[in-house]
Amino acid sequence: MPLATNLIDPALIPACGGPPHELFDSWREKDPVHWNPPEDGYESPMPGASMSRGFWVLTRYQDIVDVSRHQELFSSHEGGPIIWDLEPPQLAMQRANIMGMEPANHMAVKKLVMPPFAPGELAAFHPEIDRVARSIVDSVAGAGKCEFVFDVASRLPVYTFCKLLGVPDRLRETVFMLGNQAADTENPARADRANSAPLALMEVARELAEEKMANPDASMMSRLVHGEVDGEKLDETNIGMFFVTLSIAGHETTRGTAVHFVRLMHEHPDQYELLRSDVDRYMPNAIEEVLRHSPPVVKFRRTAMADTEIGGQKIAKGDKIYLSYPAANRDPDMFADPHRFDITRANATRHLAFGSGPHFCLGARLARYQLSALLKEIVTRIPDIRPDGELEMLRSIWFNAITRMPVMYTPEA
Repeated sequence: MPLATNLIDPALIPACGGPPHELFDSWREKDPVHWNPPEDGYESPMPGASMSRGFWVLTRYQDIVDVSRHQELFSSHEGGPIIWDLEPPQLAMQRANIMGMEPANHMAVKKLVMPPFAPGELAAFHPEIDRVARSIVDSVAGAGKCEFVFDVASRLPVYTFCKLLGVPDRLRETVFMLGNQAADTENPARADRANSAPLALMEVARELAEEKMANPDASMMSRLVHGEVDGEKLDETNIGMFFVTLSIAGHETTRGTAVHFVRLMHEHPDQYELLRSDVDRYMPNAIEEVLRHSPPVVKFRRTAMADTEIGGQKIAKGDKIYLSYPAANRDPDMFADPHRFDITRANATRHLAFGSGPHFCLGARLARYQLSALLKEIVTRIPDIRPDGELEMLRSIWFNAITRMPVMYTPEA
């Protein structure tokens, strides 16, 4: 298989301007449980990780839902949630992550941190999210141009997850910087920083945990430090890995969706005109359609716990399985005319951008509100916003992310 069609190639998504949908369409039609072999000479940018074994790629919506919902057969713990083959120390770290815990521990930890995401507590936080969204647009509206990714899209999710975690304001920029570096694992020029960033975040988490142990509050970090799973407190690695995960996922996905929203509205002016005709009516479903059409997270891994079958294809115990969310979100058996961007799509909310099953994103409700608050400010105050220059994409097999997008617009009076 040429590297150009191998999903472990971090240059594939930037080269295609997004996920390789022509490839996914072909596989879905002819080979929906597709074998992606290892690549000779491939070197993982992550220490202690390799790609010595190939994996099965799922491109059909229902297959991905079925696998996601059956953790006892398709485990995110056995080999970890990432597609690389990991040495024991690295695998232990991934298993300590909430996405790689054994099912019982995963659910227990999820219960510890869920209260801030519950409708009641989240509603009380809405006015603060609205205030920050306004202030972000205030800071750029009069300029007529800005770099949208970091001047606008990044700022609200970083502020929000730091507040929920209990990160003091003095550390917010540090956590933001380290989270971005950790996500940039596959850029050779930045590999050293990317590999050291998680360790630096673990140290921030350790210091923050000590502070919350001495001074409890309502933050997620305090709940983790003081909570128990099966009568025992979480260890330092569990708490640190949770912090690392949110430092990346807590802003990478929401930021990415906001950037894709502006890009897609520019590319589909008829849809943008419709949205602007009644923002309150169309905005919620428009956000869902952006998540369906251009999901920020590309994939996660499961490991088969026994010999089984998926879609008639025999799967051996221990085989790796790649869940392709962009492919699922363009499955014509679920979404009619799936490559069309349509903000009135009746079933847009069925997308898998937030995952499925036990590992459905715990921050999905918060992400939707943040996006709504920020994008309403943009659409109503600087409505002619549009890309102005070449976009830059993250070199990654994990994220469908634009890392630089200059924009221009008529300055707000």
